[in-house]
Amino acid sequence: MVIMMVVIFLFSAMQGEESGETSGKILTEVVKIVESIQKHELSPATIESIHWLIRKFAHFTEYAAFGWCTIYALTGLVRNKWAACIFSEAFVFLYAVSDELHQYLVPGRYMSAGDVGIDSMGALLGIWIFVIFHNNKKNKKQKPR
Repeated sequence: MVIMMVVIFLFSAMQGEESGETSGKILTEVVKIVESIQKHELSPATIESIHWLIRKFAHFTEYAAFGWCTIYALTGLVRNKWAACIFSEAFVFLYAVSDELHQYLVPGRYMSAGDVGIDSMGALLGIWIFVIFHNNKKNKKQKPR
């Protein structure tokens, strides 16, 4: 959980241009693949839309991992699984808000309530996946062979 917090912090500390270059490398590869399939060049507007999707997908997936790590860390501390889920989501939400405030202070970056929503949805997915796998693991242990 702490490692994910550090990773997210470091990504947010990247200045706007550096952050754009990082996601731009992925964008270049995606555009090459799409253009080779479609057999024509993409418009600048389409390329910008793909870049936006890549950046939002990165937010979603890093927070899904963070949500999973958070619920995993709390499972041993909080006996009620629903309380652990709610606390995990609340903790990740507050971290997402602080992350956006942090980005606001970084040159070339901005703060976005939409990103907090995307981050929170990613966390919910990570928590949900953990709960499903954790329940399946418990059920397999309880079934007699």
